[in-house]
Amino acid sequence: MAQFYPEEVIQEVRAANDIVDIVSEYVKLKRVGNRFTGLCPFHKEKTPSFTVSPDKQLYYCFGCGAGGTVVQFIMSIERIDFIEAIKLLAERAKIRLPEGDYRGDEAKRFEKKQLILKINTEAARFFYRCLHSQEGENGRKYLRKRMINPKTATSFGLGYAPDSWDALIQYLKGKGYAIQDILDAGLIIENKNKNTYYDRFRNRIMFPIIDLRGNVIGFGGRVLDDSLPKYLNSPETVVFNKSRTLYGLNFAKNANKNELIIVEGYMDVISLHQNGIINTVASLGTAFTHEQAKLIKKFCQEAIIAYDSDAAGQAATLRGMDILTEEGCRVKILSLSEGKDPDEFIRAKGAEKFEKAIRESKSLIEYKINLLKAKYDINDIVQKVDFVTELANIFAKIDNAVERDAYIQKISEETKISSQAILAEIKKIISKNADKGNKSLKNTREIVPEPVAIVKNSSENNIVNTRLINAERMLINVLCYDKFVFNKVRELIRPDDFSDDLHVKIATIIYALREKDEAVDPAQIVSRFEGEEIKTATSIFQIEPNFEDNLKAAVELIETINKEKNMQKIKISLKEGNVEKLHTLLIEYKQK
Repeated sequence: MAQFYPEEVIQEVRAANDIVDIVSEYVKLKRVGNRFTGLCPFHKEKTPSFTVSPDKQLYYCFGCGAGGTVVQFIMSIERIDFIEAIKLLAERAKIRLPEGDYRGDEAKRFEKKQLILKINTEAARFFYRCLHSQEGENGRKYLRKRMINPKTATSFGLGYAPDSWDALIQYLKGKGYAIQDILDAGLIIENKNKNTYYDRFRNRIMFPIIDLRGNVIGFGGRVLDDSLPKYLNSPETVVFNKSRTLYGLNFAKNANKNELIIVEGYMDVISLHQNGIINTVASLGTAFTHEQAKLIKKFCQEAIIAYDSDAAGQAATLRGMDILTEEGCRVKILSLSEGKDPDEFIRAKGAEKFEKAIRESKSLIEYKINLLKAKYDINDIVQKVDFVTELANIFAKIDNAVERDAYIQKISEETKISSQAILAEIKKIISKNADKGNKSLKNTREIVPEPVAIVKNSSENNIVNTRLINAERMLINVLCYDKFVFNKVRELIRPDDFSDDLHVKIATIIYALREKDEAVDPAQIVSRFEGEEIKTATSIFQIEPNFEDNLKAAVELIETINKEKNMQKIKISLKEGNVEKLHTLLIEYKQK
Protein backbone atom coordinates (compact mmCIF):
# COMPACT_ATOMS: atom_id res chain seq x y z
CA MET A 1 0.00 0.00 0.00
CA ALA A 2 1.61 3.25 -1.11
CA GLN A 3 1.31 5.71 1.77
CA PHE A 4 1.89 9.38 1.14
CA TYR A 5 1.45 10.29 4.80
CA PRO A 6 3.68 9.16 7.68
CA GLU A 7 2.38 6.36 9.89
CA GLU A 8 1.97 8.67 12.90
CA VAL A 9 -0.26 10.99 10.84
CA ILE A 10 -2.45 8.07 9.73
CA GLN A 11 -2.72 6.76 13.29
CA GLU A 12 -3.75 10.20 14.58
CA VAL A 13 -6.47 10.48 11.93
CA ARG A 14 -7.73 7.00 12.79
CA ALA A 15 -7.70 7.71 16.54
CA ALA A 16 -9.56 11.01 16.07
CA ASN A 17 -12.48 9.31 14.28
CA ASP A 18 -14.45 7.04 16.59
CA ILE A 19 -15.63 4.04 14.61
CA VAL A 20 -19.09 3.97 16.26
CA ASP A 21 -19.71 7.61 15.30
CA ILE A 22 -18.59 7.03 11.71
CA VAL A 23 -20.45 3.76 11.12
CA SER A 24 -23.61 5.22 12.72
CA GLU A 25 -23.78 7.71 9.86
CA TYR A 26 -24.30 4.79 7.43
CA VAL A 27 -25.75 1.94 9.53
CA LYS A 28 -28.49 1.94 12.18
CA LEU A 29 -26.73 0.44 15.20
CA LYS A 30 -28.04 -0.98 18.46
CA ARG A 31 -25.96 -1.71 21.52
CA VAL A 32 -25.72 -5.38 22.44
CA GLY A 33 -23.47 -5.97 25.44
CA ASN A 34 -20.15 -4.26 24.83
CA ARG A 35 -20.69 -4.08 21.05
CA PHE A 36 -23.02 -2.47 18.54
CA THR A 37 -24.85 -4.50 15.90
CA GLY A 38 -26.74 -3.73 12.73
CA LEU A 39 -27.53 -4.93 9.22
CA CYS A 40 -24.35 -5.25 7.18
CA PRO A 41 -24.05 -2.51 4.52
CA PHE A 42 -21.85 -4.75 2.37
CA HIS A 43 -24.25 -7.65 1.76
CA LYS A 44 -28.00 -8.25 1.96
CA GLU A 45 -29.25 -9.76 5.23
CA LYS A 46 -32.36 -9.77 7.40
CA THR A 47 -30.74 -10.74 10.72
CA PRO A 48 -27.96 -8.42 11.97
CA SER A 49 -24.51 -9.99 11.75
CA PHE A 50 -22.54 -6.76 11.45
CA THR A 51 -20.74 -5.70 14.67
CA VAL A 52 -18.76 -2.67 15.80
CA SER A 53 -16.46 -2.84 18.84
CA PRO A 54 -15.87 0.58 20.44
CA ASP A 55 -13.11 -0.70 22.71
CA LYS A 56 -11.17 -2.30 19.85
CA GLN A 57 -12.17 0.31 17.24
CA LEU A 58 -12.92 -2.45 14.71
CA TYR A 59 -15.93 -3.56 12.67
CA TYR A 60 -16.64 -7.10 11.51
CA CYS A 61 -19.44 -8.90 9.72
CA PHE A 62 -19.97 -12.53 10.72
CA GLY A 63 -21.97 -13.02 7.53
CA CYS A 64 -19.66 -11.84 4.74
CA GLY A 65 -16.37 -11.43 6.61
CA ALA A 66 -16.00 -7.70 5.92
CA GLY A 67 -13.92 -6.06 8.62
CA GLY A 68 -11.19 -3.63 9.57
CA THR A 69 -10.65 -0.21 11.07
CA VAL A 70 -12.57 3.01 10.47
CA VAL A 71 -10.30 3.65 7.46
CA GLN A 72 -11.27 0.37 5.76
CA PHE A 73 -14.94 1.08 6.49
CA ILE A 74 -14.81 4.45 4.75
CA MET A 75 -12.87 2.96 1.83
CA SER A 76 -15.53 0.25 1.38
CA ILE A 77 -18.68 2.28 2.02
CA GLU A 78 -17.58 5.30 -0.05
CA ARG A 79 -15.72 3.18 -2.64
CA ILE A 80 -12.61 5.36 -2.43
CA ASP A 81 -8.92 4.55 -2.10
CA PHE A 82 -6.80 4.69 1.03
CA ILE A 83 -5.48 8.23 0.58
CA GLU A 84 -8.95 9.63 -0.15
CA ALA A 85 -10.29 7.90 2.95
CA ILE A 86 -7.55 9.47 5.10
CA LYS A 87 -8.33 12.89 3.61
CA LEU A 88 -12.07 12.47 4.27
CA LEU A 89 -11.53 11.40 7.89
CA ALA A 90 -8.92 14.10 8.49
CA GLU A 91 -11.32 16.77 7.26
CA ARG A 92 -14.07 15.39 9.48
CA ALA A 93 -11.78 15.53 12.53
CA LYS A 94 -10.41 18.96 11.55
CA ILE A 95 -6.87 17.60 11.27
CA ARG A 96 -4.66 19.44 8.81
CA LEU A 97 -2.74 16.95 6.71
CA PRO A 98 0.84 17.73 5.66
CA GLU A 99 1.25 18.81 2.06
CA GLY A 100 4.20 17.65 -0.01
CA ASP A 101 7.17 16.54 2.04
CA TYR A 102 6.51 15.73 5.65
CA ARG A 103 8.51 18.37 7.47
CA GLY A 104 8.13 21.74 9.14
CA ASP A 105 5.36 22.47 11.66
CA GLU A 106 3.39 19.28 10.98
CA ALA A 107 6.39 17.06 11.62
CA LYS A 108 7.21 18.96 14.81
CA ARG A 109 3.63 18.63 16.09
CA PHE A 110 3.53 14.83 15.71
CA GLU A 111 7.05 14.40 17.05
CA LYS A 112 6.18 16.59 20.05
CA LYS A 113 3.23 14.40 20.98
CA GLN A 114 5.35 11.27 20.89
CA LEU A 115 8.06 12.97 22.95
CA ILE A 116 5.61 14.12 25.64
CA LEU A 117 4.20 10.59 25.92
CA LYS A 118 7.73 9.21 26.40
CA ILE A 119 8.48 11.82 29.07
CA ASN A 120 5.23 10.97 30.88
CA THR A 121 6.05 7.27 30.79
CA GLU A 122 9.51 7.94 32.23
CA ALA A 123 7.99 10.18 34.92
CA ALA A 124 5.51 7.41 35.85
CA ARG A 125 8.43 4.99 36.26
CA PHE A 126 10.23 7.53 38.45
CA PHE A 127 7.20 8.02 40.72
CA TYR A 128 6.67 4.25 40.93
CA ARG A 129 10.28 3.63 41.97
CA CYS A 130 10.07 6.43 44.54
CA LEU A 131 6.99 4.84 46.12
CA HIS A 132 8.90 1.60 46.59
CA SER A 133 12.08 3.27 47.84
CA GLN A 134 13.02 4.29 51.38
CA GLU A 135 11.75 7.85 50.85
CA GLY A 136 8.37 6.48 49.75
CA GLU A 137 7.52 4.97 53.15
CA ASN A 138 5.04 7.77 53.93
CA GLY A 139 3.33 7.12 50.62
CA ARG A 140 3.10 3.38 51.30
CA LYS A 141 1.82 4.12 54.80
CA TYR A 142 -0.91 6.34 53.33
CA LEU A 143 -2.00 3.60 50.90
CA ARG A 144 -2.10 1.05 53.72
CA LYS A 145 -4.25 3.46 55.73
CA ARG A 146 -6.62 3.71 52.75
CA MET A 147 -6.59 -0.12 52.52
CA ILE A 148 -5.11 -0.18 49.01
CA ASN A 149 -3.16 -3.40 48.60
CA PRO A 150 0.17 -3.60 46.68
CA LYS A 151 -1.35 -5.53 43.77
CA THR A 152 -3.98 -2.83 43.18
CA ALA A 153 -1.39 -0.08 43.53
CA THR A 154 0.75 -1.78 40.89
CA SER A 155 -2.22 -2.30 38.54
CA PHE A 156 -2.91 1.44 38.56
CA GLY A 157 0.80 2.33 38.43
CA LEU A 158 0.55 4.38 41.63
CA GLY A 159 3.67 6.29 42.63
CA TYR A 160 5.06 8.88 44.99
CA ALA A 161 6.46 12.34 44.22
CA PRO A 162 9.26 12.95 46.75
CA ASP A 163 9.33 16.01 48.98
CA SER A 164 11.90 17.72 46.79
CA TRP A 165 11.94 20.79 44.56
CA ASP A 166 13.82 19.21 41.68
CA ALA A 167 14.07 15.42 42.05
CA LEU A 168 12.02 14.76 38.90
CA ILE A 169 13.78 17.51 36.95
CA GLN A 170 17.19 16.01 37.70
CA TYR A 171 15.96 12.49 36.88
CA LEU A 172 14.50 13.47 33.50
CA LYS A 173 17.50 15.62 32.61
CA GLY A 174 19.65 12.59 33.38
CA LYS A 175 17.56 10.66 30.84
CA GLY A 176 18.45 13.24 28.20
CA TYR A 177 15.23 15.26 28.11
CA ALA A 178 15.35 19.04 27.65
CA ILE A 179 13.89 21.43 30.23
CA GLN A 180 11.49 22.96 27.68
CA ASP A 181 10.05 19.56 26.79
CA ILE A 182 9.62 18.64 30.47
CA LEU A 183 7.87 21.99 30.95
CA ASP A 184 5.61 21.32 27.95
CA ALA A 185 4.67 17.97 29.53
CA GLY A 186 3.31 19.91 32.53
CA LEU A 187 5.61 18.15 34.99
CA ILE A 188 7.52 21.23 36.13
CA ILE A 189 6.78 24.92 36.73
CA GLU A 190 8.90 27.91 35.76
CA ASN A 191 9.81 30.54 38.35
CA LYS A 192 10.14 33.45 35.94
CA ASN A 193 11.46 35.85 38.59
CA LYS A 194 14.46 33.63 39.31
CA ASN A 195 14.66 31.98 35.89
CA THR A 196 14.52 28.57 37.57
CA TYR A 197 12.25 25.52 37.47
CA TYR A 198 10.75 23.28 40.15
CA ASP A 199 8.71 20.04 40.22
CA ARG A 200 4.95 20.53 39.94
CA PHE A 201 4.23 17.48 42.14
CA ARG A 202 5.93 17.20 45.53
CA ASN A 203 5.19 14.91 48.51
CA ARG A 204 2.09 13.45 46.85
CA ILE A 205 0.68 10.06 45.97
CA MET A 206 0.76 10.00 42.17
CA PHE A 207 -2.01 8.65 39.91
CA PRO A 208 -0.95 8.17 36.27
CA ILE A 209 -3.83 9.04 33.93
CA ILE A 210 -3.88 6.49 31.11
CA ASP A 211 -5.79 6.72 27.84
CA LEU A 212 -7.57 3.89 26.04
CA ARG A 213 -4.40 2.97 24.13
CA GLY A 214 -2.33 2.58 27.29
CA ASN A 215 -0.46 5.89 27.02
CA VAL A 216 0.31 7.92 30.15
CA ILE A 217 -1.17 11.28 29.18
CA GLY A 218 -1.07 13.08 32.55
CA PHE A 219 -1.01 12.77 36.32
CA GLY A 220 -3.05 13.47 39.40
CA GLY A 221 -1.38 13.97 42.76
CA ARG A 222 -2.86 13.80 46.29
CA VAL A 223 -1.28 15.29 49.39
CA LEU A 224 -0.57 13.01 52.35
CA ASP A 225 -1.88 15.48 54.93
CA ASP A 226 -4.58 18.15 55.11
CA SER A 227 -2.73 20.79 53.10
CA LEU A 228 -4.27 22.37 50.02
CA PRO A 229 -4.87 21.81 47.23
CA LYS A 230 -5.78 18.25 48.20
CA TYR A 231 -5.61 17.11 44.56
CA LEU A 232 -3.48 18.55 41.80
CA ASN A 233 -3.78 17.53 38.14
CA SER A 234 -1.49 17.99 35.18
CA PRO A 235 -2.28 21.09 33.13
CA GLU A 236 -3.63 20.87 29.59
CA THR A 237 -0.92 19.67 27.19
CA VAL A 238 -0.73 18.46 23.58
CA VAL A 239 -1.69 14.96 24.84
CA PHE A 240 -3.92 15.73 27.84
CA ASN A 241 -7.35 17.35 27.89
CA LYS A 242 -9.26 16.90 31.17
CA SER A 243 -12.66 17.53 29.61
CA ARG A 244 -12.16 14.62 27.20
CA THR A 245 -10.71 12.14 29.69
CA LEU A 246 -12.14 9.75 32.28
CA TYR A 247 -9.88 8.20 34.90
CA GLY A 248 -10.10 4.41 34.95
CA LEU A 249 -11.80 4.03 31.57
CA ASN A 250 -8.83 1.96 30.35
CA PHE A 251 -9.92 -0.67 32.92
CA ALA A 252 -13.69 -0.07 32.90
CA LYS A 253 -14.00 -0.63 29.13
CA ASN A 254 -13.12 -4.29 29.70
CA ALA A 255 -15.82 -4.87 32.34
CA ASN A 256 -18.28 -6.18 29.70
CA LYS A 257 -21.18 -4.48 31.45
CA ASN A 258 -23.94 -2.29 30.10
CA GLU A 259 -23.39 0.31 32.79
CA LEU A 260 -20.61 2.57 34.01
CA ILE A 261 -20.44 3.99 37.53
CA ILE A 262 -19.26 7.61 37.62
CA VAL A 263 -17.50 8.72 40.80
CA GLU A 264 -15.66 11.89 41.79
CA GLY A 265 -12.17 10.81 42.78
CA TYR A 266 -9.20 8.62 41.97
CA MET A 267 -9.46 6.73 45.27
CA ASP A 268 -13.13 5.93 44.63
CA VAL A 269 -12.20 4.26 41.33
CA ILE A 270 -9.26 2.36 42.82
CA SER A 271 -11.16 1.20 45.91
CA LEU A 272 -14.14 -0.06 43.89
CA HIS A 273 -11.83 -1.74 41.39
CA GLN A 274 -10.01 -3.52 44.22
CA ASN A 275 -13.38 -4.87 45.38
CA GLY A 276 -14.23 -6.27 41.94
CA ILE A 277 -16.34 -3.35 40.69
CA ILE A 278 -14.20 -2.36 37.71
CA ASN A 279 -16.89 -0.64 35.64
CA THR A 280 -16.06 2.61 37.43
CA VAL A 281 -14.65 5.90 36.13
CA ALA A 282 -13.95 9.36 37.58
CA SER A 283 -14.27 12.76 35.95
CA LEU A 284 -10.88 14.08 37.14
CA GLY A 285 -12.28 16.65 39.56
CA THR A 286 -13.67 18.82 36.78
CA ALA A 287 -17.26 19.70 35.92
CA PHE A 288 -18.74 16.86 33.88
CA THR A 289 -18.58 17.59 30.15
CA HIS A 290 -20.39 16.57 26.97
CA GLU A 291 -17.13 15.06 25.68
CA GLN A 292 -16.96 12.80 28.73
CA ALA A 293 -20.61 11.85 28.27
CA LYS A 294 -19.92 10.88 24.66
CA LEU A 295 -17.05 8.68 25.86
CA ILE A 296 -19.37 6.91 28.29
CA LYS A 297 -22.06 6.47 25.62
CA LYS A 298 -19.56 4.55 23.47
CA PHE A 299 -19.18 1.86 26.10
CA CYS A 300 -22.55 1.55 27.82
CA GLN A 301 -26.24 2.36 27.72
CA GLU A 302 -26.61 3.25 31.38
CA ALA A 303 -24.62 5.62 33.59
CA ILE A 304 -24.87 5.47 37.38
CA ILE A 305 -23.75 8.66 39.11
CA ALA A 306 -22.22 8.06 42.54
CA TYR A 307 -21.02 11.50 43.61
CA ASP A 308 -20.75 12.61 47.22
CA SER A 309 -24.10 13.41 48.84
CA ASP A 310 -23.12 16.87 50.10
CA ALA A 311 -24.44 20.07 48.49
CA ALA A 312 -21.56 20.29 46.01
CA GLY A 313 -22.01 16.64 45.12
CA GLN A 314 -25.75 17.08 44.52
CA ALA A 315 -25.13 20.08 42.26
CA ALA A 316 -22.54 18.11 40.30
CA THR A 317 -24.95 15.17 40.05
CA LEU A 318 -27.69 17.38 38.56
CA ARG A 319 -25.30 18.86 35.98
CA GLY A 320 -23.87 15.48 35.11
CA MET A 321 -27.16 13.67 34.65
CA ASP A 322 -28.57 16.38 32.40
CA ILE A 323 -25.49 16.21 30.18
CA LEU A 324 -25.61 12.41 30.06
CA THR A 325 -29.31 12.46 29.20
CA GLU A 326 -28.70 14.93 26.36
CA GLU A 327 -26.08 12.54 24.95
CA GLY A 328 -28.56 9.64 25.01
CA CYS A 329 -27.53 7.78 28.16
CA ARG A 330 -30.00 6.25 30.59
CA VAL A 331 -29.11 7.75 33.98
CA LYS A 332 -29.47 6.48 37.53
CA ILE A 333 -28.35 7.97 40.83
CA LEU A 334 -26.65 5.94 43.54
CA SER A 335 -27.30 7.24 47.07
CA LEU A 336 -25.09 5.97 49.88
CA SER A 337 -26.10 5.96 53.53
CA GLU A 338 -24.56 8.23 56.13
CA GLY A 339 -23.27 10.61 53.49
CA LYS A 340 -20.23 8.46 52.71
CA ASP A 341 -18.37 8.62 49.42
CA PRO A 342 -17.94 5.32 47.49
CA ASP A 343 -14.44 4.68 48.85
CA GLU A 344 -15.51 5.17 52.48
CA PHE A 345 -18.69 3.16 52.00
CA ILE A 346 -17.09 0.09 50.44
CA ARG A 347 -14.30 0.04 53.03
CA ALA A 348 -16.83 0.22 55.86
CA LYS A 349 -19.68 -1.90 54.44
CA GLY A 350 -18.07 -4.14 51.83
CA ALA A 351 -18.65 -4.89 48.15
CA GLU A 352 -21.91 -6.81 48.67
CA LYS A 353 -23.70 -3.84 50.23
CA PHE A 354 -22.29 -1.50 47.60
CA GLU A 355 -23.65 -3.74 44.84
CA LYS A 356 -27.00 -3.75 46.66
CA ALA A 357 -26.92 0.07 46.58
CA ILE A 358 -26.24 -0.10 42.83
CA ARG A 359 -29.32 -2.26 42.33
CA GLU A 360 -31.38 0.23 44.36
CA SER A 361 -30.19 3.25 42.36
CA LYS A 362 -32.90 5.78 41.63
CA SER A 363 -33.89 6.81 38.15
CA LEU A 364 -33.14 10.36 37.07
CA ILE A 365 -36.79 11.39 37.48
CA GLU A 366 -37.13 9.82 40.94
CA TYR A 367 -33.98 11.59 42.09
CA LYS A 368 -35.25 14.97 40.90
CA ILE A 369 -38.66 14.38 42.47
CA ASN A 370 -37.03 13.60 45.83
CA LEU A 371 -34.91 16.75 45.64
CA LEU A 372 -37.99 18.87 44.96
CA LYS A 373 -39.89 17.21 47.80
CA ALA A 374 -37.11 18.28 50.14
CA LYS A 375 -37.26 21.80 48.71
CA TYR A 376 -41.03 22.42 48.89
CA ASP A 377 -43.76 22.00 51.50
CA ILE A 378 -46.65 20.57 49.47
CA ASN A 379 -49.06 21.30 52.32
CA ASP A 380 -48.66 24.99 51.43
CA ILE A 381 -50.74 25.86 48.32
CA VAL A 382 -48.21 28.31 46.84
CA GLN A 383 -45.30 25.89 47.33
CA LYS A 384 -47.42 23.03 46.00
CA VAL A 385 -48.03 24.97 42.76
CA ASP A 386 -44.30 25.74 42.44
CA PHE A 387 -43.50 22.07 43.14
CA VAL A 388 -45.83 20.78 40.41
CA THR A 389 -44.71 23.48 37.96
CA GLU A 390 -41.08 22.45 38.36
CA LEU A 391 -42.06 18.81 37.96
CA ALA A 392 -43.93 19.64 34.77
CA ASN A 393 -40.67 20.96 33.32
CA ILE A 394 -39.01 17.68 34.23
CA PHE A 395 -41.86 15.51 32.92
CA ALA A 396 -41.88 17.44 29.63
CA LYS A 397 -38.48 15.94 28.85
CA ILE A 398 -39.68 12.34 29.23
CA ASP A 399 -39.93 10.88 25.75
CA ASN A 400 -41.91 7.78 26.77
CA ALA A 401 -45.61 8.69 27.03
CA VAL A 402 -46.41 5.70 29.29
CA GLU A 403 -43.61 6.58 31.71
CA ARG A 404 -44.68 10.22 31.75
CA ASP A 405 -48.29 9.27 32.46
CA ALA A 406 -47.22 7.02 35.36
CA TYR A 407 -45.37 9.89 37.03
CA ILE A 408 -48.28 12.29 36.39
CA GLN A 409 -50.69 9.88 38.09
CA LYS A 410 -48.37 9.44 41.06
CA ILE A 411 -47.88 13.17 41.61
CA SER A 412 -51.59 13.82 41.07
CA GLU A 413 -52.42 11.41 43.92
CA GLU A 414 -49.82 12.95 46.23
CA THR A 415 -50.74 16.60 45.59
CA LYS A 416 -54.50 16.22 44.83
CA ILE A 417 -53.96 18.24 41.64
CA SER A 418 -55.74 16.63 38.69
CA SER A 419 -53.67 14.74 36.14
CA GLN A 420 -55.40 16.77 33.40
CA ALA A 421 -54.08 20.02 34.90
CA ILE A 422 -50.54 18.63 35.19
CA LEU A 423 -50.68 17.30 31.61
CA ALA A 424 -51.92 20.68 30.34
CA GLU A 425 -48.94 22.41 31.97
CA ILE A 426 -46.58 19.86 30.39
CA LYS A 427 -48.07 20.40 26.91
CA LYS A 428 -47.64 24.14 27.35
CA ILE A 429 -43.96 23.65 28.14
CA ILE A 430 -43.46 21.23 25.23
CA SER A 431 -44.96 23.72 22.81
CA LYS A 432 -42.44 26.36 23.92
CA ASN A 433 -39.38 24.14 24.07
CA ALA A 434 -38.43 21.33 21.69
CA ASP A 435 -38.39 18.00 23.50
CA LYS A 436 -34.86 16.82 24.01
CA GLY A 437 -35.88 13.54 25.54
CA ASN A 438 -33.69 10.52 25.53
CA LYS A 439 -34.37 7.83 22.90
CA SER A 440 -34.00 4.51 24.64
CA LEU A 441 -32.67 1.48 22.80
CA LYS A 442 -34.31 -1.94 23.01
CA ASN A 443 -32.12 -4.79 24.17
CA THR A 444 -31.39 -7.40 21.54
CA ARG A 445 -29.74 -10.77 21.66
CA GLU A 446 -25.95 -10.53 21.70
CA ILE A 447 -24.14 -12.14 18.82
CA VAL A 448 -21.33 -14.36 20.10
CA PRO A 449 -18.36 -14.45 17.70
CA GLU A 450 -17.43 -17.90 16.45
CA PRO A 451 -13.78 -18.64 15.66
CA VAL A 452 -13.01 -19.17 11.97
CA ALA A 453 -10.36 -21.74 11.05
CA ILE A 454 -7.51 -20.42 8.91
CA VAL A 455 -5.45 -22.54 6.51
CA LYS A 456 -1.71 -22.10 6.92
CA ASN A 457 0.22 -21.21 3.78
CA SER A 458 2.83 -23.88 4.33
CA SER A 459 4.36 -26.80 2.50
CA GLU A 460 3.32 -29.29 5.18
CA ASN A 461 0.50 -30.78 3.09
CA ASN A 462 -1.82 -27.87 4.07
CA ILE A 463 -3.32 -29.87 6.95
CA VAL A 464 -5.84 -27.70 8.78
CA ASN A 465 -5.82 -28.17 12.54
CA THR A 466 -8.72 -26.13 13.92
CA ARG A 467 -7.74 -26.84 17.54
CA LEU A 468 -4.24 -25.48 16.88
CA ILE A 469 -5.50 -22.46 14.96
CA ASN A 470 -8.03 -21.53 17.65
CA ALA A 471 -5.45 -21.91 20.45
CA GLU A 472 -3.08 -19.59 18.59
CA ARG A 473 -5.82 -17.02 18.03
CA MET A 474 -6.82 -17.08 21.68
CA LEU A 475 -3.19 -16.72 22.77
CA ILE A 476 -2.70 -13.77 20.42
CA ASN A 477 -5.56 -11.97 22.17
CA VAL A 478 -4.19 -12.69 25.64
CA LEU A 479 -0.73 -11.42 24.63
CA CYS A 480 -2.32 -8.35 23.08
CA TYR A 481 -4.43 -7.35 26.09
CA ASP A 482 -2.33 -8.51 29.06
CA LYS A 483 1.16 -7.03 29.40
CA PHE A 484 1.86 -8.95 32.62
CA VAL A 485 1.17 -12.31 30.95
CA PHE A 486 3.27 -11.35 27.93
CA ASN A 487 6.28 -10.66 30.14
CA LYS A 488 5.83 -14.03 31.88
CA VAL A 489 5.49 -16.22 28.76
CA ARG A 490 7.48 -14.31 26.15
CA GLU A 491 10.34 -16.83 26.31
CA LEU A 492 7.99 -19.84 26.19
CA ILE A 493 6.75 -19.00 22.71
CA ARG A 494 8.13 -16.70 20.03
CA PRO A 495 6.41 -15.32 16.90
CA ASP A 496 8.01 -17.92 14.63
CA ASP A 497 6.53 -20.68 16.81
CA PHE A 498 3.04 -19.91 15.52
CA SER A 499 1.89 -22.20 12.71
CA ASP A 500 -0.07 -19.76 10.53
CA ASP A 501 1.68 -17.08 8.46
CA LEU A 502 -0.73 -14.33 9.52
CA HIS A 503 -0.46 -15.37 13.17
CA VAL A 504 3.32 -15.04 12.87
CA LYS A 505 2.95 -11.51 11.46
CA ILE A 506 0.51 -10.40 14.19
CA ALA A 507 2.64 -11.94 16.96
CA THR A 508 5.73 -10.22 15.54
CA ILE A 509 3.99 -6.84 15.75
CA ILE A 510 2.80 -7.50 19.33
CA TYR A 511 6.28 -8.60 20.44
CA ALA A 512 7.90 -5.57 18.80
CA LEU A 513 5.47 -3.16 20.51
CA ARG A 514 5.74 -4.89 23.90
CA GLU A 515 9.54 -4.96 23.77
CA LYS A 516 9.56 -1.19 23.09
CA ASP A 517 7.08 -0.77 25.98
CA GLU A 518 4.52 0.79 23.63
CA ALA A 519 0.74 0.43 23.76
CA VAL A 520 -0.73 -2.56 21.89
CA ASP A 521 -3.88 -1.55 20.04
CA PRO A 522 -5.86 -4.09 17.93
CA ALA A 523 -6.94 -1.43 15.45
CA GLN A 524 -3.33 -0.28 15.01
CA ILE A 525 -2.27 -3.88 14.37
CA VAL A 526 -5.06 -4.48 11.84
CA SER A 527 -4.21 -1.23 10.04
CA ARG A 528 -0.81 -2.66 9.11
CA PHE A 529 -2.33 -5.27 6.80
CA GLU A 530 -3.92 -5.18 3.37
CA GLY A 531 -6.67 -6.96 1.44
CA GLU A 532 -7.93 -10.26 2.81
CA GLU A 533 -5.43 -10.19 5.66
CA ILE A 534 -7.29 -7.20 7.13
CA LYS A 535 -10.51 -9.22 7.29
CA THR A 536 -8.83 -12.25 8.83
CA ALA A 537 -6.87 -10.17 11.35
CA THR A 538 -10.09 -8.41 12.36
CA SER A 539 -11.86 -11.75 12.85
CA ILE A 540 -9.03 -12.85 15.17
CA PHE A 541 -9.60 -9.86 17.45
CA GLN A 542 -13.30 -10.68 17.76
CA ILE A 543 -12.35 -13.29 20.37
CA GLU A 544 -12.91 -12.23 23.98
CA PRO A 545 -10.34 -14.00 26.24
CA ASN A 546 -12.46 -14.03 29.41
CA PHE A 547 -10.29 -16.24 31.63
CA GLU A 548 -10.26 -16.14 35.41
CA ASP A 549 -6.46 -16.49 35.32
CA ASN A 550 -4.87 -15.19 32.11
CA LEU A 551 -1.40 -16.49 33.00
CA LYS A 552 -2.61 -20.03 33.65
CA ALA A 553 -4.69 -19.91 30.44
CA ALA A 554 -1.71 -18.67 28.40
CA VAL A 555 0.54 -21.48 29.65
CA GLU A 556 -2.15 -24.07 28.83
CA LEU A 557 -2.66 -22.55 25.36
CA ILE A 558 1.08 -22.75 24.69
CA GLU A 559 1.06 -26.41 25.77
CA THR A 560 -1.87 -27.06 23.42
CA ILE A 561 -0.07 -25.32 20.55
CA ASN A 562 3.09 -27.37 21.05
CA LYS A 563 1.17 -30.67 21.31
CA GLU A 564 -1.03 -29.94 18.29
CA LYS A 565 1.95 -28.91 16.17
CA ASN A 566 3.61 -32.18 17.11
CA MET A 567 0.41 -34.10 16.34
CA GLN A 568 0.24 -32.39 12.95
CA LYS A 569 3.76 -33.63 12.18
CA ILE A 570 2.71 -37.13 13.32
CA LYS A 571 -0.23 -37.11 10.87
CA ILE A 572 2.04 -36.01 8.03
CA SER A 573 4.60 -38.73 8.85
CA LEU A 574 1.82 -41.29 9.07
CA LYS A 575 0.52 -40.21 5.68
CA GLU A 576 4.03 -40.39 4.20
CA GLY A 577 4.71 -43.79 5.82
CA ASN A 578 7.89 -42.53 7.49
CA VAL A 579 8.02 -45.04 10.40
CA GLU A 580 11.33 -43.85 11.87
CA LYS A 581 10.27 -40.22 12.02
CA LEU A 582 6.82 -41.24 13.33
CA HIS A 583 8.43 -43.19 16.19
CA THR A 584 10.56 -40.18 17.22
CA LEU A 585 7.59 -37.80 17.08
CA LEU A 586 5.41 -40.11 19.19
CA ILE A 587 8.07 -40.21 21.90
CA GLU A 588 8.30 -36.40 21.86
CA TYR A 589 4.49 -36.09 22.00
CA LYS A 590 4.25 -38.32 25.09
CA GLN A 591 6.99 -36.35 26.83
CA LYS A 592 5.22 -33.00 26.39
